[in-house]
Amino acid sequence: MLNTYDDTVSAINKWRPAQRYSDELKYRDDLLKYLKKELNSAAPYTYMPREKLSVRKQEGAGLCDITVGPRAVGIKMKMDLTGKSDVDGLIGQLVGYKSEYDDLIVVLVGKTDEEAFGYLFVQLSTIKDNRYAAQQRIKLIRRDTK
Repeated sequence: MLNTYDDTVSAINKWRPAQRYSDELKYRDDLLKYLKKELNSAAPYTYMPREKLSVRKQEGAGLCDITVGPRAVGIKMKMDLTGKSDVDGLIGQLVGYKSEYDDLIVVLVGKTDEEAFGYLFVQLSTIKDNRYAAQQRIKLIRRDTK
């Protein structure tokens, strides 16, 4: 059985960009291609194919870069997180995405400043909503060159 969020996190953790890109959209397209293949391949240790999962890029205001499932998981790419203003902008975007997706994943690519990363980690805890039993998950994954 497919667990959209856990399977997506696992796939992103295994993903390695084909090369270093100079553009965030190229990282997005690389990850998109990988996820389409990875999440729709045969399940491990079985001959049974997985149920087909929608993986698509999103374009438009108020939407993440990639959506997995029917808005189940939103993936936000962030290239070159270098300072407080980058973090503040990203947090603002994530707050806007919270009502659009069941769960969120932030994928850091390019270069990430360690101080900015620490600040992001703290700020993410402030936007998680703990009022409900079915808490929305927000996962931070680094695929950067540090």
